[in-house]
Amino acid sequence: MATAAELREALDDYLVRAQASERVRRTLKNWDCVMHLEATDIGATYTMTVKDGAVASVRDGMQGAADLVIRGSSEDLTNIFWGDENPASNYMQGAIKVLGSQEDVMKLDAMAMFIYLGQ
Repeated sequence: MATAAELREALDDYLVRAQASERVRRTLKNWDCVMHLEATDIGATYTMTVKDGAVASVRDGMQGAADLVIRGSSEDLTNIFWGDENPASNYMQGAIKVLGSQEDVMKLDAMAMFIYLGQ
């Protein structure tokens, strides 16, 4: 189990890597999305906002209406955002659940994979 502080640190690191990824910004240009992240085992929640294909912010708590809701254990979420685990694999195995439109889920998958692969 990861702590809320460890998950927050992983999210902040992910924000920096996402902002530095030219491929993410180019591929997902014009994508705006609000995501609510829920660590179901520790009750920690966060809001990640994507504007024009780049992660703009990560805030504590669920703020605003979500386009996507991502749920999983603190450990799984932390490992994904640190880049230690393949996000697509965790999604396919049911370790994390993503609720939202298929279009937004596909864009999230693309963003996650580019960052996971370091592109």
